[in-house]
Amino acid sequence: MKYCSSGIKYLDEILGGGLSKASIILIAGTAGTGKTTLVLQSLSKAAESGEKVVYMPITSMSAEKMMDYFHNYSFFNDDIMIHPIDRSTIEKDPLTTLLDIGNILASTDPERLAINPLTTMGYGFSPTERRRFFYSFDAMLQDFSAQTLMTGELSRTEIHDSILSHISDGVIFLDRQITGHRMTREMEIMKMRGMSTSQNGNSSVYEFKVEQSGISLFPKLELKTTMELMDGDRLSTGVDGLDKMISGGIPKQSTVLVVGGAGTGKTVLGLHFIIAGLMLGEPGVIVLLEEHENQLIREVSRFGWDLKSFIDQGLLRIIYSNLNNISPDEHNLMIKSCIEEIGAKRLFFDNIYKLESAISDALELKNHINLLTDFLKYKGITVMLTYEVSGSFNPGQMPEVSISSIVDAIILLHFIDEKSRFDHGISIPKIRSSDHDMSIRKYIIGNNGIEII
Repeated sequence: MKYCSSGIKYLDEILGGGLSKASIILIAGTAGTGKTTLVLQSLSKAAESGEKVVYMPITSMSAEKMMDYFHNYSFFNDDIMIHPIDRSTIEKDPLTTLLDIGNILASTDPERLAINPLTTMGYGFSPTERRRFFYSFDAMLQDFSAQTLMTGELSRTEIHDSILSHISDGVIFLDRQITGHRMTREMEIMKMRGMSTSQNGNSSVYEFKVEQSGISLFPKLELKTTMELMDGDRLSTGVDGLDKMISGGIPKQSTVLVVGGAGTGKTVLGLHFIIAGLMLGEPGVIVLLEEHENQLIREVSRFGWDLKSFIDQGLLRIIYSNLNNISPDEHNLMIKSCIEEIGAKRLFFDNIYKLESAISDALELKNHINLLTDFLKYKGITVMLTYEVSGSFNPGQMPEVSISSIVDAIILLHFIDEKSRFDHGISIPKIRSSDHDMSIRKYIIGNNGIEII
């Protein structure tokens, strides 16, 4: 099967190579979901590569106003041949309009064609006449062999009963939803001849956003079926006393969850772990959801840690994200890009529980974190996560944490009530395939960070 590019980053990969040449693809969705943006972006990329491209908007908008609108997009290519079709004419006489479309195709002979929106055609027909009309339209398109995108203002339930979905080789459905204070957009590959709509076991639904620069698509991270593990190798946590408690360090490619209340030193321990690697020349990534990069750099300088110098050397990347502005899948792609750019060996994700603000469903959150940690393990990266719990818990008692079952090791940081004062206590309730100290040890947070006593 021969393919042509969709012009949307990652979409060609999702579709198994791109859009099939001479195919008819329905871009469906309700108003404001991004259908026109997708079509114009795809046509602009095709025109940029030298293909003959025709765009037929069904509109009552003047040509001047329409071009002003198109040029709001930074990607728009003026080589697109635009042939507007008057909306009032098509509603009165769709058969004549069908002939007009045929004449335009005969005179331009395009390699790419888009009609937007096609659902306005044939409104005056009975259901039988409308069906016959669109079958004739389909036959005409087949004669010209252009790769065709047609949009339709259709809800999810309307798609299944629409004649447009039956004459289409593929159906891409765009949707938007309000979750809390955040609007999310989703693209679903509902139908695509020649491919499974759930490639490699992954979902066929993908988050995306619409900006002046076009559509940005965020596919989920993919894992290979096999994963090479580094048996026996260990990495220092950066805290000598803790390394002794876990037989010399953290097993390489494992995921360690540090659990504790506010003020127990979770972030400090995570930074110990990252800096221990940086001192050995191992690139690392820090992921923040709460405090900004500059704030972290300033705060940890009191321990004598100069994060800025490691950033300048290209050994360290810090990712700060506000999850009110980006999707969890977009966030994962940012992490993927960072670790691949610097060849990261360690990753510290501070306050991972903050993901709950973007993923309210507990099972979905657990699956999201599991996918990320498995991907990092596949990339050969050793991970430390921190998770804050509210309230107090007894030393040696494991607080309820939803993701505890998907990590390889758990380190508990807590307070010990010593009559007139509180001391810090550390314990290790879980570490897979490794001997470890089962006792509760005291620690202090001083000028040099954490010290086990």
